[in-house]
Amino acid sequence: MSAHPSTLYSETVLAHNRAPKNCGSLVDATHHGVAENAMCGDHLELSFRVHGNVIAAAMFDGDSCAITTASASMLTEALRGASPARIAELREEMLMMFRAGPLARDDFAAFADLCHHPARQRCALLPFDAAIAALQTKE
Repeated sequence: MSAHPSTLYSETVLAHNRAPKNCGSLVDATHHGVAENAMCGDHLELSFRVHGNVIAAAMFDGDSCAITTASASMLTEALRGASPARIAELREEMLMMFRAGPLARDDFAAFADLCHHPARQRCALLPFDAAIAALQTKE
C-alpha cells in the first residue's frame, strides 16, 4: 500500500524548495561534484571549500525537483563546519531512516515519509552523491 503523495512534501521540504539556502555558484571552491538522476532528469552540481579538514562553505546549483532542491539546501547547511567524512555519515543516516524511520536526532527527518516512496528516495540522495563525487575532485 502506498502513502498519499502529499506526504512527500513536508512543510520543511516546501520551505527549502521555495527559498533554498546556499543556492548558486561558489567562486573559490576547492571541490566540485555533479550527480544526475536519469529517471527524472534532475541535474545537480555541488561545490565546497575545504580548509584543513573542515568544510568552510558549500553551495549547489542545477535543475531539480522540490525534494532534490530541499535536500541540497539542507545538506549544504549541515556540511558547513563539518569534516568531509560527515557526508558519508549523513548519507548512511538517510538510508537508515528510509529503512527504519527517523532517528531522534535525524537532521533530515523531513524526508522520513520517502520510505513509502522508494522511487523518490533517489531524489533526496542526489545531493549526497554530488558531494561524494566532489570529494574525489579538486579544483
